[in-house]
Amino acid sequence: MRAFVAVRQAVAAIQVSELRYEQLSHKMDQLNAYIEEILHDQNDINEQQEQTNLEIAIQIEALNDALDQLRETKAQPRKRIGYKPEK
Repeated sequence: MRAFVAVRQAVAAIQVSELRYEQLSHKMDQLNAYIEEILHDQNDINEQQEQTNLEIAIQIEALNDALDQLRETKAQPRKRIGYKPEK
């Protein structure tokens, strides 16, 4: 009789263990899917940020080129305004 009860308890414990294993396995699958989604979103954000940084770098380079051109142009002497004494 005791052996039968012990076997029945062992079988019940195995079933409980299998159920917990299935629950944990399901939770792990959900966590893996969630983590992959987060990583995918992070990659998208990084790509967008790289694109934005590239656009900003191009704009800064264009500004620097324009400033360099302005520095290179020499000021032409202006015509004198007003009274001009005769020589």
